[in-house]
Formats: sequence, structure tokens, C-alpha cells
Amino acid sequence: MDLPVLLVLVSLSVLVFVQATRRRRMRLPYPPGPPADPLIGHLRMMPDSDVAPEVFHGWAKQYGDVMSLNVLGKPLLILSSEEAAMDLLDKRSLTYSDRPSFPMLERLGWKDVLVFVPYGQYFKKLRKMIQVPFEKEKVSTFRSIEEQEACVLLYNLLNDPVGMDRYVHRYSSAIILEISYGHRVLSNDDEYFKAAEIILHVLHDVSRPSLLDVSPIFEKLPAWFPGAWFVKYIRETKPVVLHNIQMPVADVQKQLVAGTAKQSFVSQHLEDLTREGQLTPESLYDLSMVAHMIFGGGSETSWHTIMTFIACMLTNPDIQRKAQEEIDRVVGNSRLPDFTDRDSLPYIECIAQETMRWHPVAPLGVPHKATEDDEYRGMYIPKGTTIMANARSITWDERHFHDPLTFKPERFLPKPEGAGEVFPQGGIFGWGRRICPGRYLADNMVWIAVVNILAAFDVRKTKDADGNIIEPQIEFITSITSHPKPFLCDLKPRSENAAKLIRQAYDMHMANVATS
Repeated sequence: MDLPVLLVLVSLSVLVFVQATRRRRMRLPYPPGPPADPLIGHLRMMPDSDVAPEVFHGWAKQYGDVMSLNVLGKPLLILSSEEAAMDLLDKRSLTYSDRPSFPMLERLGWKDVLVFVPYGQYFKKLRKMIQVPFEKEKVSTFRSIEEQEACVLLYNLLNDPVGMDRYVHRYSSAIILEISYGHRVLSNDDEYFKAAEIILHVLHDVSRPSLLDVSPIFEKLPAWFPGAWFVKYIRETKPVVLHNIQMPVADVQKQLVAGTAKQSFVSQHLEDLTREGQLTPESLYDLSMVAHMIFGGGSETSWHTIMTFIACMLTNPDIQRKAQEEIDRVVGNSRLPDFTDRDSLPYIECIAQETMRWHPVAPLGVPHKATEDDEYRGMYIPKGTTIMANARSITWDERHFHDPLTFKPERFLPKPEGAGEVFPQGGIFGWGRRICPGRYLADNMVWIAVVNILAAFDVRKTKDADGNIIEPQIEFITSITSHPKPFLCDLKPRSENAAKLIRQAYDMHMANVATS
């Protein structure tokens, strides 16, 4: 038989097999889900972002851990167990590493930010840039920055505990700004820090649904048209977003020319690109997008986690006391904790992990998209399906976590001291080829803040004018990420000696700033 004829026969056989497989899969049932309305599907019953994780968790108890919804003809798959998420997003990551479109984010200038970019060669290029410096073995080089900013955080909390939320945000932002751009935040009026706050407001604004989610044709609507709020918003906000993406890299370029640039992710890449003759508008654009991703992802998620930790200490005073006893026993009262103490403080480690489990910072993660038709557990998953792994269900799974709604750090201690439960890595940091590349840095940022706040402060409930304790109501506001709503808290130094240690550490930090 001639080779061309053989190739034609093989090609036809493959085509017949693919078509037969597709027809067989299409005859399979879709995953179960709630009853839908004609034409619009589940649109009318889709929950708001603040409650969606809990609503989906409740539906999963009725319809299972692989649940399908349909919104205006677009299929949506909700995964509500670690097993299902691992099977699809980890083990079949080639099929499930793409992203759906994010119309508002793309039009505002975030189209090529790594977390949102479609899976492909450009994704791999950006991922490689960000992954290498944040590998587990390399993030220890940032510990001195984290310890210095922890000192600043404690000092700010000591002098103005009411501003707690903003100071925690400054802490996480300052660390990432210095790592990314070599920029040191020295005040709350810092231009870079203010830019970070603006970006967070924008991200929250665009989390609400818009007509662009239905079809790009609505982009042509006039701004006055009912429901076309996004037209004016994009026009006014896009220049602000682009400025905040490009400005820091342009500043580092100027500093390199002047010889004043500090070592950072951006300065290192600029020097490498210049030396290799590859400094082009395209490479500058890529670098700006990656650096912006590091800053946005690292500063926001750590801020949310640390504020959730404070809320958990407020509502669990016995756990707080047990943690402080461990710190006093290991560290003593003559200094503040640092990273050399970490291996000797297992209960503190458990508190950080339990904070992430009890309320994951991204309860629904960032959606994935199926690039091929697939079959799972005898059910059909069509190409183009949007997939969400519900971290709320995964971290509240009673098969893996006893009494899952209760904050219990000891669950992660090995038996017999604890329950020997396993930290749900995927539910916190994502899955497969989309797992968070900055997870080791984020882990360090959270731990050093947690241990120092516990060492230096008592987190107490406030009292009213009559001396009655005010029971706090801990609630969250959620878009892609989730942050505690403002809550009343009495943050006091544990002793005069603790206050003295805070001031000494801050003075030392400022002396280092003056000489650097």
C-alpha cells in the first residue's frame, strides 16, 4: 500500500473515531443541577458574589460535587470537592487550564495580566518570568523585607489601632512594592500605595455583572442607554489602570539610567533585557504586565488573610491565649519573633493555615475553561464550559475536616496532639498549571505578620459606654477575593515591654532606611 494512501486511511480512521467519541459523549447526561428557566437558564437564580460560595455549597449537597448550571446558553460547572477539582484541574490540566473571557477586565487594560490571560504560549512565557524568582527555595531572600515591614506594621498598630485595616494593607503592599520595583513605602501618602488602593476599588467595581458578559455587541451602546454604565466607566478608568501598570516600570528605567535603582524583580529583568539586546516595546509591555500581577496578587490576598486572622483571634480568645503561650515559651519576652523561630512554633503555623482554610481568600477562585469536550464520571462536559472550584465547599468538606465551620488550628497538628488533617493546598492556592506562583511568598508574608501580632498585642472585644462587651459580627465582602467588612476591635499591646520592643524594632528599621 502506498504511503499517501496509508496516511489518508489513518487520518480518516482518526476522524471517524473522534466523531464517534464526540457523538457518544453528547449522548451522555450533563452533570445535575437546579431546575432552569427556558432560554435564560439559571440566570434568574444566580446568587450575588457575596453569598455565591455558600449558595453553591448548599446546592452541592443536593446535586453533588460536580454540578452544572447554564446562564444564557453558557455552561458553567461547579466543582465542590477536592477529589473532583484534582481529577479535572490537576490530572487533566491540559484540557482545563484555559480562562473564559473577562470582558470588563480586558477592556480596562488587564487582558494580558497573567491570572486572566488564556492558556497558550504567551501564558507560558509570562508564567516562566514570574515563577523562577518565587520558587520555594528562593523566597527566603525576601525575609529581611518582610521582617522590616512587620516592624512598621506593629508600630502603626501601636500608635493608631483604629487604622488597623489600612495599615495591614500598607504592610502587604510595601513588601510587594519593594520586591517588584525596589520601591520602599515610607508613608501612607505614598504614590504607589495610593495607586494600589485605586486598583482595588476598580477590581471591586467591575465584579458586578454587565451587558458585556452577554455579548460584545453591547460595547457600541451609548453611555446614556439603560444598563450601559460600563461605557463611561471604561472610558474614564482605563487610562488610570494603564498608568498604574506602566508607571512603576518607567520609574525603574529612569533610576537605572541615573544609577539609583535598587535591586528588584523589574530592575533585574531590565538589566538582563538590555544586556541581551532584547529591550523592546513588546518586552517592556510583558514585564509591566508580570510586575503588575505580582503586585496586585501578592498585596491584596495577604491583606485579606491577615485581616481574617485578626477577626478570628477576636472571636476565639482561647486560641489566642494558647498561641501567645507558645510564643512566650519559645521566643521569650526580650525580642520579637522572626523566621528563625518558625520551625519551633507549630501551633502558630496551624493558626495561619486554619485562617486560610476557614475563609479562603478567593472562595470561588478564578474560573477555568474547558478547551475540549470531555467525559467525567459518565457525564458530558462540553468544550467551552466555565469551571469554578468552590473553595468554600472544599475547605468545609466534612469528609476531610471535622466540625469544618469551627475555627480549630489544632486540626492540622499531627496525631495524637491534633487531628492530623491535611491543609487543602488546592482550595487555597489554586490548581494545576494555574496554581498561584507566589504561594510561598504569600505564606511567609502571612506567617511573619501573624506571629508578630500575637507576640505584641491582645486582640480584644470592645465595650460600649456602659462597659458591656460588644459581640463582633464578622461578615465578608466578596468579588474575586473576599475581605472582612469593618469590625470593632480593641487592639492593645500585651505589656509595656511589648510596646518597648515595638518601638525599638521600628527605630532600628528607620535607622537602616536612613543608611540604605
